[in-house]
Amino acid sequence: MTNPLVTVTIPTYNSAKGLPFCLEALNNQSYKNIEINIIDNVSKDATVEVAKKFGVKKIKILSCSLLQARYEGVKMAKGTYILILDSDQILSHDAIERAVRMTESKHLDMLALEESVYYSKTFVEKLFDMDRRLINSLNNLSPFTGVIMPRFFRRELLVKAYEHIPQEIFRNTGGPDHAIVYYEAWRMSKKIGVVTDAVKHIEPYSLQFMMRKMYRWGYTSVAAHYGSYDDLMKQKERFRTGLFTKGLMKESIASIVLLFFKGVAFKTGYYRGVIDRYFGLIHL
Repeated sequence: MTNPLVTVTIPTYNSAKGLPFCLEALNNQSYKNIEINIIDNVSKDATVEVAKKFGVKKIKILSCSLLQARYEGVKMAKGTYILILDSDQILSHDAIERAVRMTESKHLDMLALEESVYYSKTFVEKLFDMDRRLINSLNNLSPFTGVIMPRFFRRELLVKAYEHIPQEIFRNTGGPDHAIVYYEAWRMSKKIGVVTDAVKHIEPYSLQFMMRKMYRWGYTSVAAHYGSYDDLMKQKERFRTGLFTKGLMKESIASIVLLFFKGVAFKTGYYRGVIDRYFGLIHL
């Protein structure tokens, strides 16, 4: 196996609590040829100081949407491969090593990283845990109906995917950014694989926290209902495919309960965004 450079790009906003777990896992990776860049959306907490403490040298502070922040990280990347990571995601010790090995040996263009829940103590965290088990069991990689989306890309494919996204939607697109990037990459390549047991995700611990997050996602999804992406967004905003598959009854019920609460908050944020757009408070 060769030893290509892997760029890990992380958008942050007030991420001081979760970011240390994320960066510590990156520093402890079995694969060492890694560079990290952080695009910070003018955090009001110690996010930038935490990043510097863990040795991150490439930090760009920019007030922008999540879609734009990820693109800025991609443009800064020098790696042959780019890993799009979130500040609340914690990689397993050998995740990047396995991703590089799989991509090169199987000639793949992108990889999804199988996720599980980092904490599973509160009621909401347990719902996320069971929902994630359902997702992983079904292994649906469709950009339209699936939840599993690639995070590890060949650089040239990811750059082209971003170049195909209309500039008009960069300003305000947040929550659905990853779905749009995957859709554009999938249109160019179907060479995708999955790295199992790769990420632990710190999910919202309370119903209030989760619904606040989903409201924001809904609000920032308005701009993504644009052209051909409108059908993509409508198909994504639904219950999981494969519900009540044999052996997944408990997980299916938990998924429905979770997605009901998420959906209420998401749609509330979405319609608020539609109203604000109508009155010219946001563009698109």
